[in-house]
Amino acid sequence: MVSGTAVLELRDVGFSYPDGPPVLCDVGFALSAGERVALLGPNGAGKSTLLLHANGLLRPGRGSVHVAGIAVADDTLRAVRARVGLVFQNPDDQLFLPTVLEDVAFAPLNAGQSPAAATALARAALAELGLDGHADRAAHHLSGGERRLAALATVLVSRPPLLVLDEPTAELDARGRRRVVELLRRRGEAILLATHDLAVAAALCERALVLQSGRLVYDGAITALLADRELCEELGLTAAL
Repeated sequence: MVSGTAVLELRDVGFSYPDGPPVLCDVGFALSAGERVALLGPNGAGKSTLLLHANGLLRPGRGSVHVAGIAVADDTLRAVRARVGLVFQNPDDQLFLPTVLEDVAFAPLNAGQSPAAATALARAALAELGLDGHADRAAHHLSGGERRLAALATVLVSRPPLLVLDEPTAELDARGRRRVVELLRRRGEAILLATHDLAVAAALCERALVLQSGRLVYDGAITALLADRELCEELGLTAAL
């Protein structure tokens, strides 16, 4: 049964790219406020495509997507996107202004904050991620891991009720991964986290969703999933064990 208070709800979602085979097939699940859920599956399973449905960048060919009870549609995009912080798999898709500080301040400025307030919020978000010394640098001068952290800061700064994160710890060293996990665990947002890093998924999330060829084939406790090596192998997760 699906709750009307879910921060994110997919109802029998199907999707195909133009002239292509189905990428998502009758996917349905709901996330509650504050719930942290790992989205797992092999490459090509449809994880990134699913995440792009959470704020209306993609629309289902059938079924529906709801954010905090709001159906994703042309006339609700502004309200939906105010509630969803989406971090793309490629941080270069997220960073487009001359400096990292300007990138992170963009969202609060767009939401009506004064320049001084937006700058203060951006500096605080960067400090949380250990990037306060890089605020005035151009994103293309950062390492891959630093760019990934900067992209994360661009959504954390607004404190939306739902974070949708596509491989946020890729290219990070062990210290960087721990910093991200500890930060996200301290915060209260609901999280849908697509990752191949099962250690990060287990440290942050209690529930796992597994996609396989566009179908949701597992929805349950992540501890039970990772304890069952036979099931992990069947679902294509063994490479990360």
